[in-house]
Amino acid sequence: MPSQSTQQATRRILESSGTLIKNDHFVYASGDHGSGWIAKDLINLNPKLAYELGQLLGQEIHRHGLQPDVVCGPAIGGVICAQYTALALGSRCVFTERVINEEGKTIDFEIKRGYVEAIKNQSILIVDDIINTGFSVQLTYQAIAQAGGNPLGIAAYVNRGNVGAQELGVKNFIYLDEISLPAWPEEACPLCEADMPVNVKYAHGAEFIKR
Repeated sequence: MPSQSTQQATRRILESSGTLIKNDHFVYASGDHGSGWIAKDLINLNPKLAYELGQLLGQEIHRHGLQPDVVCGPAIGGVICAQYTALALGSRCVFTERVINEEGKTIDFEIKRGYVEAIKNQSILIVDDIINTGFSVQLTYQAIAQAGGNPLGIAAYVNRGNVGAQELGVKNFIYLDEISLPAWPEEACPLCEADMPVNVKYAHGAEFIKR
């Protein structure tokens, strides 16, 4: 777990940038409804704040005794945070790209653009912005191992609290803050019962309204 001061600094950045949204009505990818959302792309509108998060995560990674040769972020969301974290660590940086099937769904991540040679026999830390189910980082971990890299673990700005190191299948899982957002099945949603409008700007509210 990160220190209290690290968590407080992270939460301050998330709230000041508008990234952490509370007391609203969202529809999640699972179909559940909830009152909070992490609009992770907003942090990148302010490079200074994104830089600060990268510095914080770099410090936390060093606190755990890790110094990776290379940082790897899963595209698209993990690319920017991986760059800032690599800068803080003095490491090189690469990214994995999605493999999309005919239905338009992500089925895997792969190393491309000549990065295979850059990671072979190197220690690699996977970095992403938000960890929810761990889908992207787990596939990235596998892609790195298959390409001959030595994955050290996974790090992120925020853990949504749905998974831990054991569920991710890694020894090292490092994050700056843990934010668990309340969620309810649609049929038991108190926000629906209170006739609170669904947010259509973020999450999957727009699709929900069109049903």
